[in-house]
Amino acid sequence: MNSKGPSLVDLDTTERASSRRSLLGLGGIVAAGTAVAIASSTTAAAAPDKPTNADRIALNAALRLELAARDLYQQAAAELDGDVAQLASVVAKNHGAYAQAISGATGISANERNEDVFNSQRSLFAVSDAQAFGAAARTLENIAVATHTALLANYESIDAIELTASIITTESRQAVVFTSLAGFASNLDEMLSNSAAPLELAGGAA
Repeated sequence: MNSKGPSLVDLDTTERASSRRSLLGLGGIVAAGTAVAIASSTTAAAAPDKPTNADRIALNAALRLELAARDLYQQAAAELDGDVAQLASVVAKNHGAYAQAISGATGISANERNEDVFNSQRSLFAVSDAQAFGAAARTLENIAVATHTALLANYESIDAIELTASIITTESRQAVVFTSLAGFASNLDEMLSNSAAPLELAGGAA
């Protein structure tokens, strides 16, 4: 599929923005504001730099969620065509990169995905239709954002807070891209809101 105008995979809002990119930037600002507010309240006290044992348990659950998301997008990329396939591949790499970042911060190997998340979503990502893929991806990104936000409120260390805040910001922007792809580009409520409930992840969930 050959798209016209800015590529769907361009998530860089530092350039002069089109209407779509302006919305992506706004979505990122909303998410960043939420994350910073939570992080600020947590770091008001003297927080340790490195993840605590409690942080590591929760971060391990977050890592497994990121690996499940990576594999779902890799599956979708094999089914889709053109720009949308490229978008799925880029977002798969983003989720994989965050899993590796969590691994680096905690020392936990990034080799075990959340099978419950993967299996519950895999049929939704086994599609060749761009709009259907957008709907599935939008739901997954919003769930991931809600889950990371819930986990963020309980982190004790600066590293865990800052890493999770960066994940929330990027995944919120991705959710806006997919909401547009799903057919809601003209609906600001759909584009900029997230009503998803956080997952109850084993070992440190919301």
